[in-house]
Amino acid sequence: MARPVKFRVRDGIAIVTLDRPPVNALDAATRAGLGAVFSRIAERADGAAVLLVATGDMFSAGADISEFGRPVQKAPTLAQICTQIEDCALPVVVGIQGRALGGGAELALAAHYRVGESTAMIGLPEVTLGLIPGAGGTQRLPRLIGAEAALNMMITAQSADAGLAQRFGLLDAVVDAPVIDGAYAFTKALVAAGQGPRPTSGRRHHMADGRAYMAILAKARAALDGNPQYAPHRIIDCVEGAALLPFAAGLAQEADAFDSCLRHPQSVAFRHIFKAERRATPLFLTREGASFKPVNPAGLAILNRLRPVWHGAAEALVTDDLSQDDIGRIMVDYGFRKGPFGMRDGGGPTGKAGYVQQAMIGALMAEGARIIESGLARTSADVDAIAVHGMGFPRRHGGPMRAAQSLGLLHLRRALAPLAQDNAIWQTPALVDEAIKYADGFDALPARDFSPV
Repeated sequence: MARPVKFRVRDGIAIVTLDRPPVNALDAATRAGLGAVFSRIAERADGAAVLLVATGDMFSAGADISEFGRPVQKAPTLAQICTQIEDCALPVVVGIQGRALGGGAELALAAHYRVGESTAMIGLPEVTLGLIPGAGGTQRLPRLIGAEAALNMMITAQSADAGLAQRFGLLDAVVDAPVIDGAYAFTKALVAAGQGPRPTSGRRHHMADGRAYMAILAKARAALDGNPQYAPHRIIDCVEGAALLPFAAGLAQEADAFDSCLRHPQSVAFRHIFKAERRATPLFLTREGASFKPVNPAGLAILNRLRPVWHGAAEALVTDDLSQDDIGRIMVDYGFRKGPFGMRDGGGPTGKAGYVQQAMIGALMAEGARIIESGLARTSADVDAIAVHGMGFPRRHGGPMRAAQSLGLLHLRRALAPLAQDNAIWQTPALVDEAIKYADGFDALPARDFSPV
């Protein structure tokens, strides 16, 4: 395999190139390459500056999501690389083309100067995976652009284009393509002017007015009041720490918050559905911009099995003390846009919420297992992807199969047993019993042969 990081020196400027197109993911091999190159640069006594660029149409899409959740991430971590870049004794300039997302953006934040093509986009979308930036993003971004703009970028996951990034102070210059030419000229001018390193960690002018900074945090917390997502609240905590704590302590707080998010069931669900969408396309889903839709006939065949069970289970739960409206409100509270009977307002009876949610999830999970056994789907992830995009199953729960695993498959099977005595909707098929044998549940089962309709 070709080296993921290239290194050459031109007129005293060390040019470091990420070379893993098309997305230049910051996987273990790339991080190791970056660490080794910046160690070499630190040992040289004759350098003038460093220019970090990337090949292809994109600077970097960030971390390799497949590494998240593994017992130990191979060193060096991205956070360590960012510290290594920021601590470099030579001025480090980054040149950005296309998108710099997540960890790719954090590399740019750790550099001393940033140059972007006019079409460049910079974003920290980790919240869409139930995570927070984990390589210094929550500490460096507010130092560069202020708390309000930083929170907006991280909580909404919206990227900043080159023009906006320059107005914020995130980019020092915007140049024409190719970025390496403009960024190299910028670096040469920097050296000629005698400009040295400019660590982001030392920039605190956006924090000079402590009351104003804390007022922004209070406003952000008020806006999130009642928001069931876990990660946005942790982002605010870390941006608060950026102002109150020494930089190293702020990084430690961020690392702890990132680990907390990584273990949280929401992030497990978000990452599960992110991968499920891509595995299900184009067989079961088609992508339209940022959204997905079930594809006829394979995707719709799964959807047409799930929908009757969803409504049938809801009807079967209706009793004298549990109305259709109650069930609808409980499922809206769970995260559905509307309940099985069309109810859109939340606020169901709290004493019954756990029972109803468990029963509804269990019914869909059992039908999902039957769908897999019948050959209409390959894996539980296929069922989850269709449920999220065809039924509005809450993304933060990851679909019925993932949600069932979060509840505990054995626990759920036992809870459904009384319902199964009266209604076949809740009878658990053999696939569920097979999944119960493994700690990873459905995820541990091999993909089934697919029999398209």
